[in-house]
Amino acid sequence: MSAARTESVGDPAGILTEQDHMRDMDRIRMEVLAIATPSPSVARVTARIAPADPSAWMPANLAIRIEVETPPGERPVSRIYTVRRFDPAASTIEVDFVIHEDDSPAMRWLRAARAGDHVWLTGPRQHFVPDHELAKRAAIFADETAIPAVYAILNDWPEGAQGDVWIETDDRAAFDELPRPQGVALNLLLRRPDQPAGSTGALFAAAQAALTDPARHSLWAAGERQEMRHFRDHFRALGMARQDIRVFGYWRRGTSSSEIDRIRLREYSALRQTGARLEDFSDADLPI
Repeated sequence: MSAARTESVGDPAGILTEQDHMRDMDRIRMEVLAIATPSPSVARVTARIAPADPSAWMPANLAIRIEVETPPGERPVSRIYTVRRFDPAASTIEVDFVIHEDDSPAMRWLRAARAGDHVWLTGPRQHFVPDHELAKRAAIFADETAIPAVYAILNDWPEGAQGDVWIETDDRAAFDELPRPQGVALNLLLRRPDQPAGSTGALFAAAQAALTDPARHSLWAAGERQEMRHFRDHFRALGMARQDIRVFGYWRRGTSSSEIDRIRLREYSALRQTGARLEDFSDADLPI
């Protein structure tokens, strides 16, 4: 069996195309306009889309699924990315790919992609943004996989809101590109090149040191799933209100994105059989 086939996630019941899952998302084509490398770890794809409802692409922190590979006879292999920026006048989006040396479907697509290529995507779906309740200071913790989401959040930062951002990455240039809205302090946790992503615990350690009075903060964090689990468990135990904890595991060390998608589909299918709906599904509770 080829590597491409093992990455395809089967959906024989078609549950992912049902209305409960699709909601307001569309499957549309995007045309690659340009691919740049603004920093050593980032490939930035600029693409044109023709959305049915451009207003749906305006909020910050929008997730999309890009079909990066289509094995013969199989469902397309897709990967989740965050829209870094949407330009409604030009109807273009920017999507950042974190560059890896492995032979993954996303990296194969990226190496082969050229201006003029077309690829299908599904989206958008908005992920949570920080709670900007003015009585609390937003605390944001992210690794390099979440830098596009942080960029979009900071680019849409409301006037008067206060916050602190910690970014763990081995690419200082990716950190330096982030917007600096008034009222927000940015902190770089620079990882050594020989330290694998998700291995240092630096984000969680920074959160423990900085948030000594959790009642004064709202929390937004995204990165490796196990480290994000530490965030949730620790700050719940300290009494931080559930609505003030917005923590997301984007990836899992040692587990492929396709395997995570298989687990998602299995758990979502089981949930739907009980009569529950998408809003009852918790990605954080997946057995990963």
